[in-house]
Amino acid sequence: MAMQQRAVLTRGRVLLAAAEVFARTGFLAASMNDIVEAAGVTKGAVYFHFPSKEALAVAIVEEQFAQWPPIVSAIIEESPDALTGVVALTYEVGSRFRDDILTTAGVRLSFERELVHAAMPTPFVGWIAILQDLFTRARREGQLRPGLLPGPTARALVGGFFGIQHISEILTNRTDLEARLDEFWKIFLVGIAAEPDWGATQRAVRRVRSAVRRAPLRLEPDLEESARAD
Repeated sequence: MAMQQRAVLTRGRVLLAAAEVFARTGFLAASMNDIVEAAGVTKGAVYFHFPSKEALAVAIVEEQFAQWPPIVSAIIEESPDALTGVVALTYEVGSRFRDDILTTAGVRLSFERELVHAAMPTPFVGWIAILQDLFTRARREGQLRPGLLPGPTARALVGGFFGIQHISEILTNRTDLEARLDEFWKIFLVGIAAEPDWGATQRAVRRVRSAVRRAPLRLEPDLEESARAD
């Protein structure tokens, strides 16, 4: 049992170290030796869990995708209405793009997917589906402008959000991401909301995010234990 626990901890340690390397250098420039050194374990331990750089990249992207459902559920549960949930979700996801190394690496690797040459989850489509469902709910609640369709609205938001975060990454390493989201929502809300009130929405979003942060979401068990060990 103790050996199994050590294996779990080692896998998580390697995954977090690889995420740091990939986030910093990108897939092509990273080497397995870089990851071994960053993880502080033997080369054999790394290859036992991940036989190649490609396997590590796939595992990081899969872990990044797996974290979103509980985050979405927590945001929706705390939100007073669907539209507030949509706005709060963009800020919460943006903060993780900026602050969480696994997410940062997963996003970069998703954009570099053609370089990885391995099957990885397809980006964007999941977010479009989630937002389309939320916009459908918002439409039923009378929050969207008449005639606005949930599907195109969801696709426009996903395109806008990912464009904003990418520009913010290139120009400021995402330090200005929340300010850019403020600018975006001041404009986008006017285009989609039946009764746009940016000030009221912003206050509601802050309350939602504070509530979510008071009950922090757990990492995957192996990653959580590895973080504690460090």
